[in-house]
Amino acid sequence: MEKEVTAHLKHLPPRFFIAGFSLGGIVAFEFYRQARERIAGLALIASNARSDPDASKLKRHNLVAQAKRGDIAGVLQNELLPKYFSELCENREALSDLIVAMATATAPRFENQSAYAGERPDSRVMLSSMHVPVLILFGRDDRVVPRERQTEMAAAMPHAVMQEVARCGHFVPLEAPNACSLALQRWMGSAED
Repeated sequence: MEKEVTAHLKHLPPRFFIAGFSLGGIVAFEFYRQARERIAGLALIASNARSDPDASKLKRHNLVAQAKRGDIAGVLQNELLPKYFSELCENREALSDLIVAMATATAPRFENQSAYAGERPDSRVMLSSMHVPVLILFGRDDRVVPRERQTEMAAAMPHAVMQEVARCGHFVPLEAPNACSLALQRWMGSAED
């Protein structure tokens, strides 16, 4: 991930905001790690500052092996989708179908994404030094990155604002697109003041 972020930094303006959902938040931490003076603010949506525990790394390895055998839909349906959405999500089936379709179309990237998630450094060590506006947005019913992880990040960051979305699990941008968009707009407006 370090090389990819370094390459992208060459094409970005001198100062910018960055938002990341789930793994994208982990990527946003890498942008901050490499170019903190260029980051005007971060929005972390259902993300996590911790490194991946060993048990998760082993599970990721097994899921990648299953996906390589051509069963990305099975990986999602049996292992991931049951954790992704709130029980209160009204369009769970349609969103599940959408995620399976997206994952199937991008299956070759699954191994890289799993590697990024599994090899991520512990970003908690830099949270207290993040003196930029930070939005921590998460679903109340997130079983992938629970509220405790969001609270941990917010407590360590001097300029963090935490916002919980009711009736929402891990996939905030899909389960609650209007709430997600409104939260980002409000945060950007206040961060630019």
